[in-house]
Parts: sequence; C-alpha cells; structure tokens
Amino acid sequence: MTDSILIVGGGVAGLNAAMECADAGARVHLVERGPIVGGKLAATMTKAPAIGDRSEGEAIPLLEALEKNEKIEILTLSSLESIEGGPGNFDVVIRQRGRFVTDACTRCKLCHKVCPVVEANDYDAGLTFRKAIYTPLPETLPQEYVIDIDNCLNSPPNYLPCQKCVEICEDDAIHFDLPVETVHERHVGAVILAPGFQIEDGAALADLGYGSHADIVTSAELQRLMESPGPTGGYASKLSEEEYPESILFVMDNPSQFALYIAASQVHQLLEQDVEKIAVIVLSQLKENDYAEAQQIAEKFGVEVCPATMFEVDAEAEEPLGVAYQNLTTQRYVRDRYDMVVLCSDVGPSDGLPELAELAEVELAGSGYVSVADADGSGVTTTRPGILVAGCGSGPKNIKASLETARAAAGDALANLDQRLLREGYVPQGEAEADAEAPQTDEEKRALIEKMLYALLDQR
Repeated sequence: MTDSILIVGGGVAGLNAAMECADAGARVHLVERGPIVGGKLAATMTKAPAIGDRSEGEAIPLLEALEKNEKIEILTLSSLESIEGGPGNFDVVIRQRGRFVTDACTRCKLCHKVCPVVEANDYDAGLTFRKAIYTPLPETLPQEYVIDIDNCLNSPPNYLPCQKCVEICEDDAIHFDLPVETVHERHVGAVILAPGFQIEDGAALADLGYGSHADIVTSAELQRLMESPGPTGGYASKLSEEEYPESILFVMDNPSQFALYIAASQVHQLLEQDVEKIAVIVLSQLKENDYAEAQQIAEKFGVEVCPATMFEVDAEAEEPLGVAYQNLTTQRYVRDRYDMVVLCSDVGPSDGLPELAELAEVELAGSGYVSVADADGSGVTTTRPGILVAGCGSGPKNIKASLETARAAAGDALANLDQRLLREGYVPQGEAEADAEAPQTDEEKRALIEKMLYALLDQR
C-alpha cells in the first residue's frame, strides 16, 4: 500500500479534497488540465472574503495555503493517461504539456506587452483579452506565466518566427526548447475525480438576444463582474458604458434547481449593490417544487418572478433596453425597460468527462455525470472500488455541497491508504534497518569506502 492519492480536477472540490488529504498526512498528486488551479472560482481563492457568502460559511481553500503545503504536488496542463490496479494499489500515468515558462518568471508583464497574438480570456468569462503568453488572473497558482502554444507564433516546430517574448524577458524564464510533453508515473491508493461542470456557451442564447447588445449578458458573465478582483472591481456594470445599472431583468429558459440557486445568489448580491429594480421571468414550464422555490426566492428578496412567453428584447432602441413578453399569470403583454438583461446560462457535464469515465472505468448516469453507488449515503462512491467522485462531477451543486462531497471523498480515499505511513515520523521497518546500518560519522563513511575499494582490488 501507499500514502498517496490522485485527484483529477483542480477546482474548488478537488482543491478542498487535496487539503483534507494532505492535512491527514497523505501525499496528494493533483492533476489539472488548465494552466492554473481554482477552476471557475480561481479569482476568489486569493483571500477569504472574496467568495462572499456564496459558500454559506464553508471555508474555501486559498492559493497561499496550497502553495505552502509540501504534501501537495500540483500538475497543471495535465491529463490522466492510464490507470491500472485497485484500491490501495493503483498505478497511474499522467501526461503533462509544456508551459515553456520556468519558475524564474517574475510576472513583470514585459512579454505580455510585446506578444502580438490576442485571445479571449476564459477565466474572465471572455470579458477581457489575453495574449498567447499570459497569466489568466492577477494572482494564480502556479504563479509563472504560461504560453498558449496552440496559438503562439513560435508553435513547434517553428521556434523562431517571432521570439519577441524571449528577447524582452530579463529573467531568462522563457524556453521554447523545453519538452513539449512530459510523462509522469505515480503509485496511489485511491483516486478522486473532481472534473467540475461546463457552462453553456453564450452563442446558444442568441435567440434570446445574446450578442446583439453589450448589456445583454449571460449569468456566467454577470458572476465574473461581481467577483473581486474582477474586470469591474466586483460590481455589476453595464459593459456598454461602465455605468452601474439601476434595473436588471433575469431571463431563465431552463429553470433547473441549480439555475434557481445561481439566480437567487446573484439577485442577493445585486440587492446588496443597491440595484433598485430586479425581475425574473421563466420561459419554460416549472415543476411544482421548482415553482415553489422560485416563489420563495421572490418573497425573500422582494423581486418579481413570473412565468412568461414570447420574450423579445429591442437591442437597437435607445437606452435602457426595451423588453416585451407575455405574463402567463396575468395573461397580459408586458413592455418594459431595463439597464441590463441577464440570460441564465445552463450547465452540463464537464467537457471530456466521457473520455475520463471510460479511462477510469466508471459508469455515467443518464444525465451524463458520474454515476454514484450511494449505498453509504455519501454520494461519492463510483461504480469502481477505490475511485471516488467529488463536487459537480456527479451533478451540479452549490459551493457548500461541493465542499461537503470533497470532504466525504477525501475520507473514503484515506481509508484505502496504509495508515502507518500517514503518521509523522513513521519509517517502514526495512528502511529503518537500512538507516541503522548506514555509516553515520565521517570516519565510518571513510572506513566503508576503503573497505569497498579493497574489495574491488581483491577481485582483480
């Protein structure tokens, strides 16, 4: 057996599970396919208050604590290549793509200024832009910049057509001669899958007006605006002119429990920012339980929630935005104006989850998320012994629920390890005997070397 655990996914659930396991004495190998850890909450992991009240009192792991924890190995730009074995005895292979920027990077931004390639920054919900050499956020883990080699003009094997970042780097931190890929092998006792979820692309909401006006945004974009540090300092802002909105309309097309939770959280944040007028309309038929929950949200926060149809937004009208819809409760056609329209994004299983599930030999549920064999009530046991699932890998969850599953998965994973190895200072018997026999003083070491030399001479 071993004292190590593999965690696939560096979002809030994966990182929380890593801290839980490391605090218990285990070694953790955390695999993240992105260039930094933190996932969709990466910007909020710099300081405790940044998450606000969305974690409902639960502490989220902070980047500084993760960086200082010597028991956690973080492998970014990485993916699981293979996994063999069973509980307590898994052999895994990890493939890691090159970063091409070393830890000598001081984040001086000189390379970013001269890079000619511009791309949307996914870590800012596409609201800002980055270069081919970049850092997604002001504070990240790892700290050094990363090169998007797929879009870089120095993409292998054409290492010399640009070189602007290399020429201006005073720290000698950029090296295109580093390996394009590195393969790592690890022996672990358990595996925790924490792949997170995927947010619907805004283009899918084009029928509702997305893309026709800067102030028609998705709920994912609004969330990033309200996070600090963020593009607008943590406040909802009209992208058209960077003014604070006085009225906001939420439009929900697929009102799942998770979507209702996100809407409620955002309405609460907006009310704290003194947005005067907020309304929520639902364009799909609500289930009875969902409708009751929606009404509870309305009563709690003093907003209007109503079923509607025939929604239209006039993006070409003078400010504010003109909207029209039929209120199915009153059977009246409503015309109104709002400074911002928020289209609530749907979510689904993480991109690449089917391939990961096939590799790990775990079953997926009909929803597309990892199926859980919930015999113990924890909700983290997959169909393959020794492999657990945490966070939104088994379905959409709020932050509090994700952290709870992370703790449960960590507890189950730790049970598959050699508990003696988790005790500080424990040395296996074979290693202890070898240490006892090893020379301790300089005289003993010199005597051992002389003995070995004489033995070699006698063999000649």
